[in-house]
Amino acid sequence: MRTAHALLSLDARPRHVATARRVTSAVLDEAGVTDHDTIGTVQLVVSEIVTNAIVHGNAGSVSLRLTCDGTREVRIEVDDHSTGTPEVRDPGPDDEGGRGLRLVAYLAREWGRKGTCTWCTVTVGPVPD
Repeated sequence: MRTAHALLSLDARPRHVATARRVTSAVLDEAGVTDHDTIGTVQLVVSEIVTNAIVHGNAGSVSLRLTCDGTREVRIEVDDHSTGTPEVRDPGPDDEGGRGLRLVAYLAREWGRKGTCTWCTVTVGPVPD
């Protein structure tokens, strides 16, 4: 796996979740990640964290940092400039939302929040030689 990274600032608008997914795909491609399951997983995790930042953050922008540093992990950091703390909710079967951080917790190797930044690492699947 090659080193690749991106840092971008997005207006806190729902349409920018798609931008975050496209940038994620480009970074993984640059890093040499070709496993479709891994790409889909990382895009889903990015989507969930960016969506949470846009919906629940208190700022007009969201920062996204993706890092593939040559190891078998991708680090995702999303800064929402919020003073709140993300909560893993227990939604009912008819609730439309509230599952995002449960997905992140399930799919990521580890995750947490430091200051205004929600971060996680996702293990990368097979990478061709």
